Amino acid sequence: MIRVMVVDDEQLFSDGVQALLIQKEDMQVVTTATNGKSAILQFKAYQPDLVLIDIHMPHTDAIKLIVHIKESDADVKILVLTSFTDEDLIVAAIYAGADGVVLKKLNGEHLIACMRSVMQNEVVFSGEVAQILVKRILERKLDKRELLNEALKNRGIYLSNRELDVAYLLAEGVSNKDIANRLYLSEGTVKNYISSIYQTFQTNNRKQLRAYFQELLQKSQTDEINALYHILD
Repeated sequence: MIRVMVVDDEQLFSDGVQALLIQKEDMQVVTTATNGKSAILQFKAYQPDLVLIDIHMPHTDAIKLIVHIKESDADVKILVLTSFTDEDLIVAAIYAGADGVVLKKLNGEHLIACMRSVMQNEVVFSGEVAQILVKRILERKLDKRELLNEALKNRGIYLSNRELDVAYLLAEGVSNKDIANRLYLSEGTVKNYISSIYQTFQTNNRKQLRAYFQELLQKSQTDEINALYHILD
């Protein structure tokens, strides 16, 4: 049985999903929530397998909610629902850990198909969302520096442009001397930036920090590439 939680400020939509799943023997809505605070409490209480989240709820930061849920349980699947195609919000949802983004106007059977695909570890997008995502990916050309920046911001970590330059090169295994040469800085200035980065991450272990950055980059690149291949029209 797939245990589903619906997070949407429109009770009518939640009721509709619940009525739809009553007809399915392998799916069940176990709880609903109308805002982020309630969603966190309900998630802890019911431990669903799949969470449907409306990305446009008033007084709720859906992106932070996605991050919180994924940090609480990395195995839970999250399918984001949107009424209109906001490029930045859709991309942010994917970086935050969403397993798919679909338009709320999908018919019931199509929505269920998306839910089943997500539960089978596929990343799914409805047609219009897929077009936006592919466009954004092609524009970005898998810019690893920007991928690292987005991954850090989604975890509440904000680096200055120069700190990000240094962090990216550090992730690439570049020495302080070579970082200085590439960025036209003195080695002393590079060391100062690295010290600032260490302070931000509360560590002075270069190897450990590099591994963390590489892990973030690998996950972000995988998400970007998967978006091109796991599209449900």
